[in-house]
Amino acid sequence: MYSFGVTGRVSSSIAPASRQVLLDEAPRSFEAELTAALQAEVAEPDTEAVQESESPLRKLTAIDKAVQHDIQEAFGIEPHKPGEPLRPLLGSIWTLRDNDKNGAISTDEMEANAAVASDIFKKHLTKFMFNENVSSKPPIELSIAGNGMVRVQEGHPDKEKIENFINGNPELRNLYAGISSTHDFVALAEESLRFQKRYAVDPKAAVAEFSHLFSGHYGYTTQLTIDGENWNYQTTSSFSV
Repeated sequence: MYSFGVTGRVSSSIAPASRQVLLDEAPRSFEAELTAALQAEVAEPDTEAVQESESPLRKLTAIDKAVQHDIQEAFGIEPHKPGEPLRPLLGSIWTLRDNDKNGAISTDEMEANAAVASDIFKKHLTKFMFNENVSSKPPIELSIAGNGMVRVQEGHPDKEKIENFINGNPELRNLYAGISSTHDFVALAEESLRFQKRYAVDPKAAVAEFSHLFSGHYGYTTQLTIDGENWNYQTTSSFSV
């Protein structure tokens, strides 16, 4: 089990066993999106201007509202409402929920949170697929594109329909992005822990064996494959150019 504190800023570098690997960028939840968008408005005393700037963000789809409701029910996270004080970001994101309330979160906790979030995502996407007669034969493969949008593999007959549904409901898109990012981070954290254990025994051999962690181009990517009743998240290592 690997854990890290939730109060520190994230580091993207890998260090010896005396240090921990922290999250480089917290996965974006609906609270994160709102927090970032409303930072400037919170400092602005003009209430009317704040309301006008917030109004586009509050035009949620029915799916968005349902997703927010499910997240609130599952994690106790209430959506931010205009006029409310902004809560600390690290204390509000579902992927960083500290279930033990001990100031640190383990990969086990993150995986458990992701499993609950995955059930919420599956619930809404399955309903859409049933209503729109979208087939998972051939299997549907979901991933995150470079622009942050959810992408379906080329060649699937319902590619455009699926992408439009997920990306057209930002809370649903954010939910999948958070699930994917959680899997990515857990995989990297676990490999980093293997490096630290190896470093404690033989520093030189550890650096040689895990040199890819220091490249700045190494990471993990997660893909969801939907094949009939089987929903499988697969996380693989990759190098970016």
